[in-house]
Amino acid sequence: METVEERLERLEFYNKLTIESVDLSLYPFFRLVMEKKLIEKEVDDIILLCDELEKIFFMQSEEGFVHYTPLLIHFAGMLTPKLNPRETISALLQQDKYNTLMNKLYELSMRYE
Repeated sequence: METVEERLERLEFYNKLTIESVDLSLYPFFRLVMEKKLIEKEVDDIILLCDELEKIFFMQSEEGFVHYTPLLIHFAGMLTPKLNPRETISALLQQDKYNTLMNKLYELSMRYE
């Protein structure tokens, strides 16, 4: 019977093979997740955060808002400390996730270099 350690070692090996066989440049957000060793809950939290902020962004856009700095602050504040906000925004943009929101957040983040 396989021990937990043997199973973990085998799964880590399979994971390594999978990562090596996929062009991760096509998936920069997923690459970032793996590099920063995020757990599933952290990734789920990021997705929920982006969903929430995207809804707020579109609602505010329809109402004529033009100042979105609070959305950037909220994003940066709620993001796991393992991630850099600008790097995360850029990775999400490159992977075509939340494009309209991420374009605005990226633009704002460049103002605060």
